[in-house]
Amino acid sequence: MIYISTSLRFDVSIPDSFLYDVSTEIDKTLKIFQLSRALSIFRVNNVYIYHDKILNASKNDLQFMVTILEYLDTPQYLRRKLYPKLEILKNVGKLHPVRSHHHKDRVEIRDVKSGEVRVGVVEKGRDAYFVDVGLSIPIEYNGKYKHDGRKVNVKLLKHKNSIDAIDIEKNEITELYWGYNVYQIKDLKNIMEKFPISNIILTSKHAKYFNPSDNEFSKMNRSSDNNSILVVFGSPKFGLNSILSKDKMNISKYYSYNFFPNQGTQTVRLEESIYGVLSILNICLFSL
Repeated sequence: MIYISTSLRFDVSIPDSFLYDVSTEIDKTLKIFQLSRALSIFRVNNVYIYHDKILNASKNDLQFMVTILEYLDTPQYLRRKLYPKLEILKNVGKLHPVRSHHHKDRVEIRDVKSGEVRVGVVEKGRDAYFVDVGLSIPIEYNGKYKHDGRKVNVKLLKHKNSIDAIDIEKNEITELYWGYNVYQIKDLKNIMEKFPISNIILTSKHAKYFNPSDNEFSKMNRSSDNNSILVVFGSPKFGLNSILSKDKMNISKYYSYNFFPNQGTQTVRLEESIYGVLSILNICLFSL
C-alpha cells in the first residue's frame, strides 16, 4: 500500500491550450468552472499554467482562463469590488458557487469570533487603512500590505469596544483549505526544475499503468523538504512526450503514469483527466 505523508500538498501544471477544443465563451467558462471545482475539491495549492509551444494558444484564451480562475477563487463578497464589470465574466452568473472554506458569508460584526480568518481587500481611509472582509462595515487594518485594492488574508481581533485586522500568511492557515494561487509560466521546464524529481508526477497514456502498491512511488515522502507534489498534464491534443521534447527534456527520468487502464473511450478529455488523476492520488494521500 502506498503511504504518502498527509503533510504533502498538490500543485498542478496545465497548458495554456486548456481551452483549445472549445470555441464559445459559455463553453469556455463552463470548462474553467470544472477546473476550478477540481482544484478546490482536491485542495490544490498552486496551479501553474505553462505555455504550450506546439498549439500556441492565444493570449486572449490565457487571459480568459486566468481571470475566471482567480474570480472563482475569490469570496463572493469581494467579487464586485475586485472585478468591475468585465466582458470576460459575462457568463459567470450561470455557474454554481465553488464554496471553498474561505468563501464565507457576509455577517454582522457582532457575529464575528475573535481570531476568525477572512479574505479581505485593503482600502485607504482618510487617516488609516481599512479592510473589507464581508462585514457590515470595513475593519481597521494593521497589516503590512497597505496598498489600496490589495487582496489579503487577515485575522480579526475583537477587543472590548473595537475590532481590527492583522495579517496572516496563507501557509499559516493549516486547518482549512484556503484556495489556490494561479501562476503563468513561460516554460514547463522552469517550474519542473523547482521540484525534486521524486515529487513530480507526469500523466501520459503511453506510460505504465499507475499501481498504488508501486514501491518506487513511496520515495516521494522522504526525498526532500519540499512538501508539494507537482502533477503535470499535457494538452488537449498533444501528450507530455511531445511537449517536453520541445524543451529537450528527458521524460524517462520522471515518474510517469497512465491513470486510466482499460478506458472505455478513445480519449480522455483534459478536464476529465484532472478529476480522475487527482481523485486517485487523493485516496493515496490519505491511505495508511
